[in-house]
Amino acid sequence: MAGIKPGPLKCTTDECRQVARHASGIHPVLNNAKMMAERARLFQALGNETRLKVLGLLSAQELCTCDIAVALGAAASTLAHHLRMLQEAEWVSARQEGKFTFYSLNADALKRHRVFEGSTAAREEKRIRRPRPAFAEAAK
Repeated sequence: MAGIKPGPLKCTTDECRQVARHASGIHPVLNNAKMMAERARLFQALGNETRLKVLGLLSAQELCTCDIAVALGAAASTLAHHLRMLQEAEWVSARQEGKFTFYSLNADALKRHRVFEGSTAAREEKRIRRPRPAFAEAAK
């Protein structure tokens, strides 16, 4: 009968437990609460359009907070929240230079989680660093 859709599969409690044990055997991470929490944090950090845009910008080069704000048209406080989440999830690294904070992709995390596998960004070992703006020199 072409028009009839099968209903949801129903299993007994024992069958459901067996499926859960089987899944845990295939994916040992399901048994590790600490690792599951870490994975959830990683994916939560990726679960926002603005944060994905930040990662996209940083895949081209290291950028100052103010450059990221201008590129995204984002308020500084909002951007600080997003950058903090990306930093806590170890997707980005920050370095201070005078009054400026520069962000770059965390190459170790990208390799470990195979985020940009096969792309030229993942193969680059050196971080692209921009020359400091003239006003940064004057601020020192």
